[in-house]
Amino acid sequence: MKTIAKLAIFVSLLLCAALVPAIVHAQGPITSGIGPSIRTNIGFSYTQQQVPSAASVPLYGLDAGATVDATRRLGLTLDFGYARASNVFGSGYHSDMMTYLAGPVFYPVTKRSMQVYVHLLAGAARVTGATPTGDGQYVRGYANEFAWAGGGGIEIHSSSSSAVRFGGDYLHTSYFDPTVTLHGQGNLRAVVSFVYFLGRDSRRPH
Repeated sequence: MKTIAKLAIFVSLLLCAALVPAIVHAQGPITSGIGPSIRTNIGFSYTQQQVPSAASVPLYGLDAGATVDATRRLGLTLDFGYARASNVFGSGYHSDMMTYLAGPVFYPVTKRSMQVYVHLLAGAARVTGATPTGDGQYVRGYANEFAWAGGGGIEIHSSSSSAVRFGGDYLHTSYFDPTVTLHGQGNLRAVVSFVYFLGRDSRRPH
């Protein structure tokens, strides 16, 4: 948890640095329209959770976040996700995954009506589940461990202040295997989100 707290403080400092405007001297000219582009997003997610030593489990849920774009090509994004499945493997138990991640985002293609993005995120994930042991029993509990995600997608603008995002990630988390040992999970996640621009969109050509 100390690592998570340090990550949260670091991300908060980066956001404050991006959002605090530069000091303008009284004798200097005032320029309008200068500042970071700020976006919020919320949508639906599908995660193919890989249970250690067992088959995969489909999880459905929500994904939300915010992005501060320092330039047309580079920004910082925060991402929060929650997905869940009921009665996994017919056990009567549920499985869920809550992720809280942050990291840089890069825009290799930027046009007036669309952008392609690539991001690399790190943080933590709280995972619960029911891992089969092979004798009719299940390993239960939760693991709150380091997690990371890498992926990208495309944003298609529906207006000057909104867009629709289609994205996908490889999401690495951890959970218990049948020997009650923490084991890495390589999950695939797909997200469809509505994006709303709170500030000037610095990525779009003018």
